[in-house]
Amino acid sequence: MAAGSETTLDRKTAEVYGNNSMKLFQLDRINKIAPYEVSVEGKQFVFSTIHGLRYEVRFFEEQPIGGCETWQFSFAKANSEPAPEDPYVRFTLFTIIDEFFLENQDVLLYVCDTSDSREAARNRLFIRWFKQSAQPDRFTIRSANTVIEGQGFYAAIIVENSNPLLTDITADFDRTAVSLTNKPGE
Repeated sequence: MAAGSETTLDRKTAEVYGNNSMKLFQLDRINKIAPYEVSVEGKQFVFSTIHGLRYEVRFFEEQPIGGCETWQFSFAKANSEPAPEDPYVRFTLFTIIDEFFLENQDVLLYVCDTSDSREAARNRLFIRWFKQSAQPDRFTIRSANTVIEGQGFYAAIIVENSNPLLTDITADFDRTAVSLTNKPGE
């Protein structure tokens, strides 16, 4: 399956087909922990809040980072209404992320949406949520940002500390981040 391909999901599990497939997600396990019920629609995980807001989570195969399989995930609110503070959204999202790492020893890449110029706020929120939700001794997170032609770009990788390629992964990400922030000729 080529880079940028999406997952194929069924009602109980999510699986990616390809050379190095993402292992199955166990929806039953997610729903035992997540405060909002997570379901599968098409190629995405979805959940709705008590405020009537719908969130969608997708995974896309990416180019390897540091020699490790890499999956970009997207997390988006499908409604246009403003989202009130709701800690259950964070808990549900990080339950899905935790399930990813229970089944896969890969890199998780997060790239902030730039469609409405709110990418810096999204990046701050995601990093704050990660620090509030993740076990600091279990994960390494690296983030980077740059401005290209007036547009801000924010990305982060999450890797389990037990990943044997952790040093190569973080070094590769750091090199890429530096190359994107340096202007030609610097």
